[in-house]
Amino acid sequence: MTARKGALSEVRVLDLGTITAGAATSGVFADFGADVIKIEWPGQLDPFRHWTQIASSGTPDYNSSPPFHVVNRGKRSVGINLKSTSGRALLLRLAAHCDIVVENFRRGVLERLGLDFSALREANPQIVLLSLTSQGVAGPDAKYGSFGSTLDALGGLMSVTGYAPSEPLWSSNNINYPDQLVSFLGPGVALAALRQARESGKAVWVDFSQREAVTFAIGEQFVRYAKTGELPIPQGNAEAGTIQGVYESAVSDRWVAVSVPADGEQLQALLGVIGAASDVGAAPASGQIHALLGEWVRTQPPEVAEQQLRAAGVAATVVRNAAEVLRDDQLDALGFFQPVESKIGSTLQRGYTARLSRTPGVIRAAAPDLGQHTREVLDKMLHLEGPEIEKLHREEAIFIPDLQGAEIALAK
Repeated sequence: MTARKGALSEVRVLDLGTITAGAATSGVFADFGADVIKIEWPGQLDPFRHWTQIASSGTPDYNSSPPFHVVNRGKRSVGINLKSTSGRALLLRLAAHCDIVVENFRRGVLERLGLDFSALREANPQIVLLSLTSQGVAGPDAKYGSFGSTLDALGGLMSVTGYAPSEPLWSSNNINYPDQLVSFLGPGVALAALRQARESGKAVWVDFSQREAVTFAIGEQFVRYAKTGELPIPQGNAEAGTIQGVYESAVSDRWVAVSVPADGEQLQALLGVIGAASDVGAAPASGQIHALLGEWVRTQPPEVAEQQLRAAGVAATVVRNAAEVLRDDQLDALGFFQPVESKIGSTLQRGYTARLSRTPGVIRAAAPDLGQHTREVLDKMLHLEGPEIEKLHREEAIFIPDLQGAEIALAK
């Protein structure tokens, strides 16, 4: 972790986001140097603070959740009760000092709180509101909530993933592909809106629909259907015109993935490596090649198979698990994983997938404890005096963990 100035060091983000879609999006801003102020309240925690990993690690500490630490590093935590009139007023005062607001509430929540785009624009005429919605802000399903599984299905992704039409597969709770996709695309769109807001002097509301993002990712499938009338279906690991599959190695539960065109020099190189060049005809059947390749891989340690195939120019790799990815020489050369010291110990966390030559993304601090920076932000940014801050705490408009009675407030 370092205090090096980042590309977005002049940008301030008010983060109302949660879980992956919201918190990981604002986390990208933090990695590139923005001042990201995360708003929470003991009764309205980011669900990642009590995600399943806490139970499995045997601790009820909401400040020790591994997934929370990954998507909230480098941020400042301010405890504000958005159900309190005084708390909402404070949020709008903070918005006046921010450039971007990130939120992924269900549609209608901001309106009910009196914190919608109209209110934010009144507080800050050049604000950018990035709404990471499920279905978008308009249309018959606008208020429909969703999770990764339903977004996979709604967006069309689930219809083309899996091994057969009878068994659609979703991206799973370990991935939540729609949420991850939004966190990659959302920051860029918000920065484009920020440029427009600064040039025009007018606020911008960005409606970013997760459902549309999923459909966007498989857009070629709809063109194909419109052209041919054929519905795309799950193909498993198969691909037309390609010898492609995952083959079990000589080591139990270790697999090697291979992909080569079904004809040409790479195929001949593959046949040469596995010693099958003389066993197939001039136009070998793909099933025959799959069988011979599978037999060969089963005789090899996975790393040896990978090395020999790659040396021949064949695209091949061991199916790596988390431990192997962490030790990967290529990722190490790129500096992808970065060390972070926090209350959950010393960990390596993912970096960003693109590096700016002068100001690369850097993890500047561990994820904050709940309300860790409440006093600091209200003092330095809003110039509130100590007695006023303590009064707001007694009224349960704000949360400061080191004040007497904090545990009582947390329990409510």
